Amino acid sequence: GYLGTLLAKRIAQEQEVESITGIDVKEPSFTHPKFTFIRHDVRQSFDSIFTENKIDTALHLAFIVVPIHDEKKSHEINIQGSKNFLEASAKAKVEQVYYMGSHTEYGAFPHNPALFTEDMPLNPNPDYPYPGDKAQVDLMFQEFGKQNPDICITIGRTVAVTGPCGDACGLKELFLPVMVRAAGKNPLWQFIHEDDLAEIIVRLLQQRKAGIYNFSAEGGLTYNEMIKKMGKPSISLPSWLLYQGVKISWKLQLQTKSQPGGLHMLEYPINISSQKIKEATGYKLRYTGEEAFGVFLKNRRT
Repeated sequence: GYLGTLLAKRIAQEQEVESITGIDVKEPSFTHPKFTFIRHDVRQSFDSIFTENKIDTALHLAFIVVPIHDEKKSHEINIQGSKNFLEASAKAKVEQVYYMGSHTEYGAFPHNPALFTEDMPLNPNPDYPYPGDKAQVDLMFQEFGKQNPDICITIGRTVAVTGPCGDACGLKELFLPVMVRAAGKNPLWQFIHEDDLAEIIVRLLQQRKAGIYNFSAEGGLTYNEMIKKMGKPSISLPSWLLYQGVKISWKLQLQTKSQPGGLHMLEYPINISSQKIKEATGYKLRYTGEEAFGVFLKNRRT
């Protein structure tokens, strides 16, 4: 996938890395002398892949980000795939596992704090399967860490990833001929540039940093500011009407952009503190949130 390819390219640059093994159902465009691709469905056990390739650091990135109508398949990939990953990690006795979580796990609700810190409870919106699955797997990794104290467990909860990634970014789902706003709502959105994300993860792996870390650049944009930068016309609708419209159109498979629960992010902000990751790695991000979004827009327009 997009993030897996991004990280494989970045990790391959490190001299101390001997080999990289990628697992997916679709062959990537990325090639490198250190890189070996194995076609495999994560819903099936891959214990032997880890042991035979002597994996010492395992990154779990396989997840359905853009919603699909086959929710059973999505759940199997997200949940069973994660269970298989952890089982393979335990049997191969890897030294470190990394899980790519999401800021959406904290949930979009009216009384959210100004900034979520890593010690705050996960509270995904119950009508939004993606963060629900993300949170379930997050907790699985935390429990795995308790049962396997010799393995370094690292969890990153990231905001929207941007950069010159074109339609690979989940943000492409925002682009409609006419943008829709929830009446009276204008939440702040945070972003992180793909280069900064990759660099942070590499540092966490190199330094064998255990723990949970929020990933976000400084600043951000309100939803109305995003619409203005996109140069799109927009309409404002009551939240209840917007929700019912998306709910019906999703159920009838008239659209593939969003499940109804995703609309909560147009109402309430899920903003996270990145203080912990700054202190842990000492890395200074190259892009602000607004700059990262600008790079994404520039590349989409070209």
